[in-house]
Amino acid sequence: GLNTVSADGAVNLIWDPNREADLAGYLVLRALAVEPDLAPITPSPVQETTFRDMVPAGTRVTYAVQAVDTAGNISPMSTPVVETAR
Repeated sequence: GLNTVSADGAVNLIWDPNREADLAGYLVLRALAVEPDLAPITPSPVQETTFRDMVPAGTRVTYAVQAVDTAGNISPMSTPVVETAR
């Protein structure tokens, strides 16, 4: 359940929380239009189920998230969502 909303120079992401008891957080992945693969843009898992990514207006961006547990296991990637920043 990943959703995006474009704002001036940014894309806001919101997703459904993972209900696992051992959840450590979430990795946010991104690929700009010219990049073939999604890569993490958060250096460590974030605790929130929202994220604001500053990107230049007009940039087409693909996002996904992955849950990470306390043992370091990473879930499969969410369904990617494409957004163009305003």
